Amino acid sequence: MQTKTAYNASQSPLVDVVFLSGTQALLNSRRVNMSMYLRGSVYWVEFRDPDGNRVRETTGTSDREKAKAYHDLRQHQLNEGREKPGTWDDAVERWLRERTDKRSLDRDESMIRWLHPHFRRRIFATITDEEVRHVVELKKQETTASNANHYLKFIRALFNRSIEWKWLASSPVKMKPYRVTDKRIRFLSEGELSRLMAELPHHLRVMAEFSVLTGLRMSNVTGLKWDRVDLSRRIAWVDSTEYKSGRNHGIPLGQRAIEILLGEQGRHPAYVFTYKGYPVQNANNTAWRSALTRAGIADFRWHDLRHTFASYHALNGTPLLTLKALGGWQSLSMVNRYAHLATEGTRQYVLEHVPVLPPTAVGTCVNNVGESTHTPPTVSTPTRSEHRS
Repeated sequence: MQTKTAYNASQSPLVDVVFLSGTQALLNSRRVNMSMYLRGSVYWVEFRDPDGNRVRETTGTSDREKAKAYHDLRQHQLNEGREKPGTWDDAVERWLRERTDKRSLDRDESMIRWLHPHFRRRIFATITDEEVRHVVELKKQETTASNANHYLKFIRALFNRSIEWKWLASSPVKMKPYRVTDKRIRFLSEGELSRLMAELPHHLRVMAEFSVLTGLRMSNVTGLKWDRVDLSRRIAWVDSTEYKSGRNHGIPLGQRAIEILLGEQGRHPAYVFTYKGYPVQNANNTAWRSALTRAGIADFRWHDLRHTFASYHALNGTPLLTLKALGGWQSLSMVNRYAHLATEGTRQYVLEHVPVLPPTAVGTCVNNVGESTHTPPTVSTPTRSEHRS
């Protein structure tokens, strides 16, 4: 009996299916046909499965185009023997269940918390590229293009994994990452910092001040636990699984940082920073943005508190290698962004005036052996003690 191979790589990632020509009619007779109808304000689909059972499913949407996309996809899945697609909630739950690396898991949970309000309870197969672009753009406006790219990378990975789960035949996400050329360093002046602190509610004020004092990222501040704080030794630390560099990071604590921690004791048995008895999960929220508006501060993000920490250190003469250790940066090149602010270490060499040259020095000729025909004036560099007097 002659065989025929039916396979189109552009339509399906499935392996080749070999059909016996004599059984093709039987396969066609068992294909699922599906109808779509409006029930209330939501579209539903109805079909009979290969065993003849009548099945009704909600598309989860009142948008006809999205419902039609679900209809076509579901029909294709049934005929190809794929699993029924779940919701966004089902997808992220399964994703987290299959993750094994704790550091990646913590990062993914943080992104899912932010993404969840945008996609909650949505049928996963009906999420479109246009919607993904809109959500990623919101994250870009809230933070940076680089950070938005991390969220896009996660969403793309989630859709690609759903193909492995046989939920989808292909990913709808076509969006490309943003080009990252943003080298901005935005930090608060002392006046701006004072105004912001006056406008923030208590729980955000102590977190923001602690961030400026320690240089910790928002996720490390919100995730700081009491078992990672030693007040007697005046130190806190972040485990490698929770720090961006993948290494343990110790944070020396100054007097004001100690006072902040003492003020937060007794509010929660595990977490340091809380609001109404619960750990703060996201500090970059409506209360934060409203405080910025009231304080008259524009173009400032929570992560810029870390820039403020580094900039204040550079302005006060902290050596860049020391700053690298304090902030937990992976390389010196990342700290060199603040080098233009580090003037205190070279201030002793600044010329206080331009020496007055004698008239004969103007247009002075050089003799044949390359020596000047007169001796140039001596420029004295002020000593450290002279500069400070």
